[in-house]
Amino acid sequence: MSADRTLRAPNNDLPQARLGWIMALIQTLIYASFVGTFIVSPATMTRPVASGMAVTVATVGGLLVILSTMVLTGLYVLIANRLTAR
Repeated sequence: MSADRTLRAPNNDLPQARLGWIMALIQTLIYASFVGTFIVSPATMTRPVASGMAVTVATVGGLLVILSTMVLTGLYVLIANRLTAR
């Protein structure tokens, strides 16, 4: 493909790029909320999930942050592939 043709080609990646930025913003907000909870209320994060358990709220929250990353990645792939198939 020549340089002129590349410059004139329509940008078909724009919806995927926009979706990627939206997903990144969502993930950043999730992570910032997790970290913000540590800043505002550290006692909450060090509390056990249930009495007698060694698992803390921070551990569960961290796992949920990781899980949200996996879910958002899967959604991105699913939606981006559908946009590409159009």
